[in-house]
Amino acid sequence: MDRSTYAGLPRSKIDWFPRIDESKCRPQECALKCVNYCPFKVFTQVDGKVLVSQPYECNVGDESCRFQCPFGAINFPTREELKRMLRSLREELKK
Repeated sequence: MDRSTYAGLPRSKIDWFPRIDESKCRPQECALKCVNYCPFKVFTQVDGKVLVSQPYECNVGDESCRFQCPFGAINFPTREELKRMLRSLREELKK
């Protein structure tokens, strides 16, 4: 599957991906649920921390990994922010 675009837009220009709140993340207690859940390998564990190592592999609009985290450490832009990103990018590419 080609993941370089989303709805005809360059995926690398869409800042939709998870962010980890390190103050809430407890990988030693959750069995790395997000790392093991994500089929696109967005997350990795390095030195006891969970990192978003492949952010642009994340499915745009998909927040399902957020619900895997028992500590609420995974956040995404809001739907409204995503809509603004996409509109802005479309306008930019028209020029």
